[in-house]
Formats: sequence, structure tokens, C-alpha cells
Amino acid sequence: MLENYSMQELQELGGREVVDANGKSVGFVDLVFVDDPTGRPEWMGIWSGLPGKGPRVIVPLRGIEHVEGEIRVPWTKELIMSAPRYDDEDDRGLLRDDPDGIAISPEKERTGYQHYGVEPLTERPEKMSGPRFRAVLIEIRTIQRPG
Repeated sequence: MLENYSMQELQELGGREVVDANGKSVGFVDLVFVDDPTGRPEWMGIWSGLPGKGPRVIVPLRGIEHVEGEIRVPWTKELIMSAPRYDDEDDRGLLRDDPDGIAISPEKERTGYQHYGVEPLTERPEKMSGPRFRAVLIEIRTIQRPG
């Protein structure tokens, strides 16, 4: 399960195809979101479609498997595509002093957990009011096909 992967292992999954519970393609691994206070990865960003096109949605790492080069999620494509998105509104440097950073707002965090019916891997610190999950850019790897 991906919730047990190290950050290095997760970074190596960039660009991998993501398939739903029925084997349908959902998109590709775009970003990993880590809990700022602990550094623990908790969300994955999935980009549906070509780079720069299609929605970018968040998916909790809980229950996701990496099998035979695919990232398999335990939800349907329909549920994933209706999940909270990270878009231009999130590219505002909401976390720390990073003007190019992408963060998950507390509202999206709450909505995301409710949407997928999962509990957080790490609890939100009581006095924290702003975003706690920030995106970590990962290297996109391309698969070389022979011939």
C-alpha cells in the first residue's frame, strides 16, 4: 500500500498510469502532497488527460497499490473525477513563503476525506488554521518502449 511508501519511492511513481477499481484508466500520477508538520505523504495528485488539459484531482494514499507498473486505486473513475481538484486557485503559495507552491486548503482536505470516506493518516494539529498539505514535485518518468 502506498501509505507505507517512503517519499523517495513515491517520487519514482511520477507519470505512472492510475487505474480504478474496475481497471479503467483514470489518469497519471502528478504530485504527492505531504503533511507539512510531519513530512508524511498523505495525498496523491492525479492528472486526467494530457499535461495542461483535463482535471487534476486529489486521492488519498490509503488503500492504493502499485502492481505491475500500475497504480491501482480502490475507487471508481466516477468517484475520483468528482473529487476535490487542485487548480489555479491552489497555485497561490498558500503554504509558507513559496509563491509557486500548491497546497490543499483545510476545506478541500475536509471535503476530500468525506468524499472518499477515509480518515486522515495524521491528525491536523489543533492550532493550525491554514493548509497543512503541500505538493512535492516529482520527476515524471517516461516508459521507453523497444523498437
